[in-house]
Amino acid sequence: MNRFERLLKRLDLQQASDNVFVGGAGEGGVGAEARLFGGLVAAQAAMAAQRACPRFPMHSLHSYFLHPGRPERDIEYHATRTKAGRNFEVVEVHARQGESVIFQLLASFQQPAPNVRHQDPTPALNDPTSYPNRDQLKGRAHWADMPIDVRMVTPITADEALPPDQQVWLKTNGILPEDAHLQLAMVVYASDRSLLDTAWRPHADRGEMVGASLDHSMWFHHPPRFDDWLLYDIHSPAAADSRGLALGAIYDRAGVRVVTVAQEGVMRTR
Repeated sequence: MNRFERLLKRLDLQQASDNVFVGGAGEGGVGAEARLFGGLVAAQAAMAAQRACPRFPMHSLHSYFLHPGRPERDIEYHATRTKAGRNFEVVEVHARQGESVIFQLLASFQQPAPNVRHQDPTPALNDPTSYPNRDQLKGRAHWADMPIDVRMVTPITADEALPPDQQVWLKTNGILPEDAHLQLAMVVYASDRSLLDTAWRPHADRGEMVGASLDHSMWFHHPPRFDDWLLYDIHSPAAADSRGLALGAIYDRAGVRVVTVAQEGVMRTR
């Protein structure tokens, strides 16, 4: 079983009781300094929310990372429906390890109602495979087996101060099942990368960054699919008090903006 397959298994949450689901870490779920990767926790929480509200597709989520998770322990996701309307529903999810709530998510669901539509101009959509792999550039031994193939359009952040802008192409390193809940959860998982790194780019000449996500929000303008490459266009408008803010736009190969992302996190020099 490769890393991509293990990630799919981790997103297949086990139901412990009514609206209580259990997940864990494993390959693809452990980030820097042996901490749980925030994208995995957010993706599992998104799966729990969708399981608790199967009627409508999710249109937004807002979440907070409250405490570092322990990768060797399972996580219980407690989902509570806080609004059940005719066109909108809201689900709150608390991720628990023991007595500690490590993550909190609010997700809103809407019955589809096509009407108005516009978006910002689409960035250039060049061939994703013409760009280098981010994990290979970082010298990671298992770069070819990572769950997400990340290709750098902009230069990788090193020790030179650069503008707070970054573009990467994202693609799963395997075939996703035809499951709308899983497709969305995988986009949530992939979205928690390159955000704080983009906010750090103007300060990269100060040394190595130590960072941690504080919150993470997403708006799904269209049901996201991860069958093909997605362009992640990221900009950091501000940083202050050791916190950096990053905004991201995710486009499909046709140039449609499918998701908008916002994240703030702690940034310090090691």
